[in-house]
Amino acid sequence: MKYVFRIALVVAVIMAGWEILAPEVTNMIFQDELHDSAAQIGYRTGVAPLNSDEEIRNIVIRKAEKHDIELNPKQVTVQRTGMGESTTWYVAVDYTVKVDLLVYSFPLHFTPSSKGGMFGGIGVSEPASTPSPAKAVPKPSQRTDPPRHPQQPPELKQIPPSLKRPQ
Repeated sequence: MKYVFRIALVVAVIMAGWEILAPEVTNMIFQDELHDSAAQIGYRTGVAPLNSDEEIRNIVIRKAEKHDIELNPKQVTVQRTGMGESTTWYVAVDYTVKVDLLVYSFPLHFTPSSKGGMFGGIGVSEPASTPSPAKAVPKPSQRTDPPRHPQQPPELKQIPPSLKRPQ
């Protein structure tokens, strides 16, 4: 009888974990799609540019429907900064999913945005700045190796006899 109870308890915990993790994983995937979509909206080469925030809202709502997330246009925030090719888009969504366990139900609230990273803020929310050329490549005066002629091959170091393979 003890074993049946333990097995039932383990199964209940696994089922509860699945019911909670499924919306979390779906939200991470949806947030990644929002981030990608906002980045790609500005780079619509050869395609007519999107004219209104309503078009962006409709794209986001269609993407949410693919993940079984029901949204209305009031739940999608679209902001645009800049004009022309330097336009930056910000898209945010605010929605709640009801998690229904057998004896208890509760809402999970999500606010994915095009700026956020994965894993609820653990990921990078802003792109890393590219290093300046001065930091990436040391100046000739900062190099530690001796200068050599461009046609001269680099010096070969001798391998110690203890590391050589026996012949």
